[in-house]
Amino acid sequence: QHYFIQSNLRMGFNDTIKIPIELFIGSTATFGTIILICVIVVAVYISKFAHEAHPGVAPRFVAGLTCTIVLITALLLPVDVFMTSYQKYPNGTWRDWAADNTTRADINNAILYTYYTCYSLLTLCLFVFIPFAYFYFEEGDIDEHSTGADRCCTAFKYSFSFVFLVAAFLLVGAFVQFGEIPSNNGTIIDDFNSLGDQIKAKGAESALSFTMSVLTVIGLIIYITYTAYGLSAFPFNFVKSRGSAKAELKNLRAEQITRQEKERQLAAKYADGRPVIPADRRLMQKLARDKDRYDELQRLVETEQQSCCTKIKICCRPLSIVLGIVLTLLSMAFMASVSVTLADKYVYSNYTLGYILTTVHYKYSPVNFVLSYAQLVFPLDYILVLVIVFYIASCTVDGIRRIGIWFFWVKMFEVIPKRTMPQGLLLLSASFSCAMLALSQVLMVAMPTYSTYGSQHYSAGIVNGTNIVKACDSGAPQGNLLKTEMLTAYSLTH
Repeated sequence: QHYFIQSNLRMGFNDTIKIPIELFIGSTATFGTIILICVIVVAVYISKFAHEAHPGVAPRFVAGLTCTIVLITALLLPVDVFMTSYQKYPNGTWRDWAADNTTRADINNAILYTYYTCYSLLTLCLFVFIPFAYFYFEEGDIDEHSTGADRCCTAFKYSFSFVFLVAAFLLVGAFVQFGEIPSNNGTIIDDFNSLGDQIKAKGAESALSFTMSVLTVIGLIIYITYTAYGLSAFPFNFVKSRGSAKAELKNLRAEQITRQEKERQLAAKYADGRPVIPADRRLMQKLARDKDRYDELQRLVETEQQSCCTKIKICCRPLSIVLGIVLTLLSMAFMASVSVTLADKYVYSNYTLGYILTTVHYKYSPVNFVLSYAQLVFPLDYILVLVIVFYIASCTVDGIRRIGIWFFWVKMFEVIPKRTMPQGLLLLSASFSCAMLALSQVLMVAMPTYSTYGSQHYSAGIVNGTNIVKACDSGAPQGNLLKTEMLTAYSLTH
């Protein structure tokens, strides 16, 4: 039984694509579940960090939309693996409906265009929506009496520079990667016609490739700075003891007394009306900010002391320690998997090849090894990929929360639950999105065989009347396997 999808698009699809009903339902259900999970997780995080005194919907919506799109992009891997692996039987033969090369190409193109759509939407969010929302609320903080029209004009003016920047990236990507233009008898018109044909053929893909490469380089810097710190600090947070609420409240009150004494000394120093020197003025401003922070922390601790959740946390303390140890092992396994593949690249490749591996020699990276065996129990491998991606995403957010948002040596915003400014929330989503783009590349390094071939098998021949079936890897015959479209999308940002 087949499910027929009619397509009027002319983007590499046939007019009719035959897809089994189980493949269509499985991929749609998986993708729909991923979208639902991403929306729920992002909504929880946005509501956790958004400032209570700034209930504006626009920054929360823009930040949530950006984070949701980049999470969906990272989590397309399970759908990609499922649709690629399902085209073959466990014995290594093609399914009846997948025996035709055209049908296989159409299905893989559908996955590839989904990647392209997510990348395009992400580019729109990072270069248009987030800059506009940031400058809109920045203008409101500078001038409280500015109208909505004034703030929109200012936001358009400053965000236009980002539009110009992404346009420059797209143009560079569309033109630079083509190399030399064929001479075509040396006429200028023919040269431009040849260039136009090349742009039509691969210009959009090349333009998007260059833009994603720039964002991925930025994301790798953020990944190294924040995610690496979060991978160690986040699980340790479950193990370490926070101390009692009483002791924490006592420390806060002692700090408040010290602050009040400094304020009293400053007030007595300038009681005669003398001008305040800049150093003391800055100290006064810092003490005023500390007062608001201490009052908020004291309120939170007092509320926590009286809540039932505190008692539940005390009872679940042993489970928290076990969870922290498990997450620490997961961080170590992920880092070990990345290190194994990087060592493989260093030994068996070189910089002239871009450190690209044609054959995986070190096949015992922990994550890749576990996922290869998890494929035997559907859908255990997909659940494990979801856990890994959401865990690293949580580590990234935790790293940003602990370190804060910096621009070189300038600290721009602190990320505090219920106290993050709208601009800080937008920069948090932008930093998180770039880090998740980098994660998509790191996943290809941590699980090279699984993310490339999924659970495909191929027939290695018949020995003594027995069909020898092996798992697909780089040594399999090219005609007997399919590669996931994440590998093609990976080439966009490699």
